[in-house]
Amino acid sequence: MESAVSKFVFLNPPGLAESALFLILFAIVIYGSLRSTRSLQSARRRIVLTSLHALAFITVLFILTNPAIKEESFREEKKTLAVIVDGSWSMNLAGGASGGDRIESVRGFFGDNADFFTRLGQNFILDYYTFDEALKPSSQESILKNEPSGKHTNLGNLLSELIEKNRKGELDEALLISDGAGSWQSLDEGSDEALKNAGFRINAAGALASDATEDIWIDKIDSNEVSFLRYPYSVSAVVKSGGPAGMRIPASLYEGDKLISIKEVYIDPRTKEGEAEFEINPVTLGRKIYTVSVPVLSDELIPENNRKSFYTDVIINKIRVLHVAGSPSWDVRFLRKALKRNPNIDLVSFFILRDPSDLVFATENELSLIPFPVNEIFGNELPTFDIVIFQNFNFQPYGIFGFHLRSVRDYVMNDGGAFLMIGGNKSFDSGNYGRTPISEILPVELDYMARPAADTISGEAFRPKLTAAGKNHPIMRIVPDRDENEKQWNGMPELEGFNMVEGLNPDAVPLLVSPEGEPILALAKAGSGKAATFLSDSSWRWNFIYGSEGDVSPLYEKFWNRLFLWFVNDPELKDVRIDTDKAVYSPGESAGVGIWDMSGDEAGENPVKAQLTLPDGTTADIEPERDSRQRLAAKIMLSQPGVYKITARPGDSGADFSDSETSEASFIVEPPGDELRGVTSNLKLLKYIAGATGGSYISTRDNPEALNIENVRKKTITGYKTVLLWDNPVFLLLILGLLFSEWSLRRRWGLK
Repeated sequence: MESAVSKFVFLNPPGLAESALFLILFAIVIYGSLRSTRSLQSARRRIVLTSLHALAFITVLFILTNPAIKEESFREEKKTLAVIVDGSWSMNLAGGASGGDRIESVRGFFGDNADFFTRLGQNFILDYYTFDEALKPSSQESILKNEPSGKHTNLGNLLSELIEKNRKGELDEALLISDGAGSWQSLDEGSDEALKNAGFRINAAGALASDATEDIWIDKIDSNEVSFLRYPYSVSAVVKSGGPAGMRIPASLYEGDKLISIKEVYIDPRTKEGEAEFEINPVTLGRKIYTVSVPVLSDELIPENNRKSFYTDVIINKIRVLHVAGSPSWDVRFLRKALKRNPNIDLVSFFILRDPSDLVFATENELSLIPFPVNEIFGNELPTFDIVIFQNFNFQPYGIFGFHLRSVRDYVMNDGGAFLMIGGNKSFDSGNYGRTPISEILPVELDYMARPAADTISGEAFRPKLTAAGKNHPIMRIVPDRDENEKQWNGMPELEGFNMVEGLNPDAVPLLVSPEGEPILALAKAGSGKAATFLSDSSWRWNFIYGSEGDVSPLYEKFWNRLFLWFVNDPELKDVRIDTDKAVYSPGESAGVGIWDMSGDEAGENPVKAQLTLPDGTTADIEPERDSRQRLAAKIMLSQPGVYKITARPGDSGADFSDSETSEASFIVEPPGDELRGVTSNLKLLKYIAGATGGSYISTRDNPEALNIENVRKKTITGYKTVLLWDNPVFLLLILGLLFSEWSLRRRWGLK
């Protein structure tokens, strides 16, 4: 509605200096008038003349200030009310002991008070925003539908943006709905002063009934992002408390679902924090994800920050190999040469040059180079090795007892170690291993009773053949092309003899067999470790394929090296490899996944099969798109916090694929640290903001009618008109009349 109002104004109002000058001139005029009329006897006549002088001066001064009538036209319109909802991740946290998230409380606030917001929409121009690091335009529908995912809350920046919008006329009042959590330190002294002089009201509504002060959280974890295989390193976890202190709580370290260690943390009453130190010894390669957790206390609202995951990428420094050979042979010689040629292998070898039963004509001191350090090898030193090899080795004559071999079994099953037994007349049943703990980890079944050599060794020459699993297994991939690889294996020289066993264990995977199907090379998982058997002592014959005189054949060397890489789970051995663009993501981000298909197949012939496992255990298929001959890519939207795992395998591996064909990659999705750890709410600050700007504070559970929102229309000036008064002839006539009257009276009363 258009309206108008008129008012009297001075277009040239005098300043301080001009006012002083006018006062001086006025005093001079009065003084001069009094002096010029002092000869008059009548006081009344003196006053009349002086008054005429003063009126004439005031009239002139009035004209100089440019008097005018100003008529302003204005329009009354609705005020703009900004409804600002916290969009940071902390709004996903619990809003009270009764349950429900903070954002659910906000949505309930809108839903339960729909009539109130409808009236606001009738009386105000409603603008909806969300904020975290910056103010973002939104809508009530978007707020009700979308989950908060902001990484950081900056109140100082929010306040600056609101003041700027008010200056531009884009808002007149604000309603701030938040939990008060985040980086509120940005509200400095300047921001505090700006609040008091903002010029508009900020009403506030807290998204929870009371602050979550009785909270304990894992504040940070110091760990190495890169570590070495079987090299222990330390990890420290800092635990902080917002309330309880002076107590001891357990901190647990997990790898997946496996508990690794428990440490006690003392929460210091003065600093309200404590620290736990863990030691991690990675036993396999690749990215490993660990989780530290502390118990959730009875009064805690925020269980999400009582656990924190971290990762380390385990790389190999050198593969430590313990090689124990029972007697010198061509097989021992060529294998040892292949091991020594590999720069990534740290080899520790022990050779038994003679049996105690050998007939010799010299003293023990003259024949012994060094004593066989049985207790040292199978005691504290055993866990430092990645692979243990028994090659044609009979343990019985050398002071090796059942508890020594039990240590080897435990090293494989419990510590994730690897064990390889190579054939000969002192291995397997020929070495009476069937009655030892070693038989529990071997892929083949041995006889518990001792058997004559004729029943344990076959002396026939044979050419081993690849099994169905062997054709696809990465250990046997000595050349990239599958057809050419099978052709190479079929052309390998014959082997001479092999150890006969009772058969394969149920979980074993045979890769090479004799023409009659007897196992030659077999693999198996044993607990958390791996074991393999090569049931012949004549693989050295393969050394002469493409090998020059005195050198190791590249095919022979590659076969053994690939077997050792399989033992340590080297990702480079697999046909399918997975990588992600990051190791840690925030909820709401998307993970870039790259899957490398190294099988050598033409693009699209055998697409890779990939699957995603979510933190809650549910799975979903991934359908990557090939962006090059060997690489496929996919984008995965992330919402749940926790540990995600991607598994992939060749598309032609079938339903009965083996674990060796499967590649894995894990990553972490965790909320922003500023939003989860530390003070996760600050209602006191919200109350201060409201009070400093003249607003009021309520919680989202209260009646919004208590908010200080006034339904008063604002006036916007649409134009004005000015009527000048100084050029009116009335003022000229008035001045002339005053001067003429003063002159006439002076002449009549006898003055000059």
